[in-house]
Amino acid sequence: MRIGSWYLSWCHGHLAIKSSQCAGRSRSGKHSSLFPSQASVATFNSIMADGIVTTPETGSSSADAVQPPRNTLAPAPDTIEPVASSPQNVLSSKDSTRSDVQPQNQPLRFVESSASSSGDEIGPADGPSSAAPFKKSRHGKFAYSDRYEPGEYVIEQLSEYDDVDLVKPWQRKLILIHPIVIVWVFLTYVAYYGYRVWCNYQFRVVYGGLAEASWIFIVVEGVILLPYLSWMAVLLLSLGNRKRPKLRLRGEAVPTVDVLFTTCGEVVPMIINTVRGACNIDYPRDRYRIIICDDDADPNLAEALQPLIAEYPNLVYQARVKVEGVPHHYKAGNLQSGIDYAVHLPGGPAEYLATLDADMIPHPEWLRAILPHLLRDPELALVSPPQTFWNVPADDPLCQSICEFIHYLEPRKDHMGAAWCTGSGVVFKRFIVDELGGWPTPSMAEDQLLSFMMNGAGYKTAYLHEFMQVGMVPESIINHLKQRTRWAVGTLETAQELNWGLPGKYTKHMTFPQRWCIFTFAFNTIMAIPVFIAYFIIPALLYWGRDLLVYVTDDQLRWQIRLCAIWVVSLRINEIVLTLPSGYIQGQRSAMAWQFMTPYLAVTILRCYILPTWLGGKKIAFLASGAIRDRLKERSEMHRAGLWTRIKLMGIHCRIWFFVLFVPYCLGAAGLDWYRAYSQPSTNASLRHLLVNSMLPPMWWLFLAISFCIPILYVFRPPTVPDRDDMMNFDQKTGAGQPKHQEIRQTWGFLPLVREVAWGLTVVYVLVLFVGTFVY
Repeated sequence: MRIGSWYLSWCHGHLAIKSSQCAGRSRSGKHSSLFPSQASVATFNSIMADGIVTTPETGSSSADAVQPPRNTLAPAPDTIEPVASSPQNVLSSKDSTRSDVQPQNQPLRFVESSASSSGDEIGPADGPSSAAPFKKSRHGKFAYSDRYEPGEYVIEQLSEYDDVDLVKPWQRKLILIHPIVIVWVFLTYVAYYGYRVWCNYQFRVVYGGLAEASWIFIVVEGVILLPYLSWMAVLLLSLGNRKRPKLRLRGEAVPTVDVLFTTCGEVVPMIINTVRGACNIDYPRDRYRIIICDDDADPNLAEALQPLIAEYPNLVYQARVKVEGVPHHYKAGNLQSGIDYAVHLPGGPAEYLATLDADMIPHPEWLRAILPHLLRDPELALVSPPQTFWNVPADDPLCQSICEFIHYLEPRKDHMGAAWCTGSGVVFKRFIVDELGGWPTPSMAEDQLLSFMMNGAGYKTAYLHEFMQVGMVPESIINHLKQRTRWAVGTLETAQELNWGLPGKYTKHMTFPQRWCIFTFAFNTIMAIPVFIAYFIIPALLYWGRDLLVYVTDDQLRWQIRLCAIWVVSLRINEIVLTLPSGYIQGQRSAMAWQFMTPYLAVTILRCYILPTWLGGKKIAFLASGAIRDRLKERSEMHRAGLWTRIKLMGIHCRIWFFVLFVPYCLGAAGLDWYRAYSQPSTNASLRHLLVNSMLPPMWWLFLAISFCIPILYVFRPPTVPDRDDMMNFDQKTGAGQPKHQEIRQTWGFLPLVREVAWGLTVVYVLVLFVGTFVY
């Protein structure tokens, strides 16, 4: 089914799940749960611990059941029925207590499930026996679940905006005018850039010289701005305000969900706390299962989980079997192992899949908030909530909270129909994942690839802008750098698999905005290499001593200064409009983070994609965010390593020595240029020299030096984060800990404040220059 627009208009009314992909309808009757009793699950867990499953049909044992074959079942397009809607049964927050709403104690009706959500036709009881241990239902067929009829789901609309608590009305108005500001920035830069090129041409015609430094600077500045302008082009494809309603699924009539809880060597107490939180969400326990997918096969984790498995009948554990010499595909392989494993559980697989990372504690209403969006739209394949983090430092020097992505970029992508699977907390329709052949493995960014493949198959993806989970960022700069470089490699692998958004196997039904997102994210990632080179060239041009801006007449100089001033002020206004909806302070940090991360990304891409092995080329390895426990502990006030240890370890593993050399390299270039200006014969000549060299706005050398100081300052003054227990509120009944804060209130750090002052002075400086061109 092809999506012809960014979104189908939202229907108002009672929303319902797709009915079963079979011809028959059930007789009404008493609900037969997908999941068995606590005793049967406990028995099953003990069996699975030995790696053996005994099927009820044959009584035979299989040691391979822990690693079942991939389920490739998929429905034919003509078997997919549309979602029914009934306007009179949709509840708003005002009429949720109406007397005409179906009471909770009224007998519920079910649809006979003669086919799985993957389109698998299950034979009758007297036919050939099924290979999987499906539970025999009251209808005489092997069905892995009973489903509610569409009219039995009760969905309440709380607001017309899902982010009504996060986005203020004035911010929505700011979002509306942002495209106008973007267009203005484009126009002013084209005018300034074009006029400089024309002046360079005129200089060559009159004086016969090439003005090499000026031409190089024009190219270098264009290279640096190209990724920025491509981001702005993405935002131009998302005009208007996003409007996704805030919904809740009420009552006991809910779909079944298999939650794939992935672990890979994280700290056991943290995992146990997240498991407790997931086991105590507001959802009927016989309608969802938590499958621990342990990619590390940690015996300590398996032992620690046993009391919880005995306490919660919907909790199961499996350690993935990795065969030596066979690619295991990191997290993607772990997720697919969990999907396959669910097929062999008592009751079979659920209708929906959800993912949860080991550190991501779900909100109690997690499933009730996400599922209504999937129930109401037959073409919607997944819904993804943002990831928020409780252990981000208040001054967040590394910009780990990614607020600009969470609160601005991803909602805009959602508005244009290109929302990503963000990894954790995501809920999918299982049959669509099966239809695509399972979880994709060619990319380390497996979540990003899956969502784009769903778009290419004609399905929609959505972003729910509500806080439905809270987790942890990497607690060390080393882990942070490994995570971000892995993201970069995964982005390029995704683009390669999807033919960079061009027509191909997986992009058949994509819209232009979806294709442009694939291209832009990959293009900007690979642009780290030329941008890194450009960072070196700018100070080198100042050391060279040739003018960066040339002219034939004074009027040409005046107009270049005027156009430059207009462009710089427009750039600053755009930065303010862009960052205010997501948090102004974090927006400034994001710009700085992009600059100081560029060397790391460039080197990673070179080693992974360009250099041969004998020159240092290597394939980056996957490392979970909390899996590396080094001896720095730089964010712990009690256990932080000493300064000399931090200098040695970070200097080696994080290449801090490069930044120590680059900052003086930038400042030295400016200092040498000022010395040359001081040596000029007159004050007027000195000012002109500075104006066309080191003081030519926006003074790239200055902002690069400020951004590249971040890793250096981090070594000497690492942030302090309180211990986990100090940041948690523990429930006395369940023992589950919930963070006291969804997001830490951000404060100005030293370097962001320095950058802010520099930007303010730059704006004042260009305004003075602009006025001065009409006087002198």
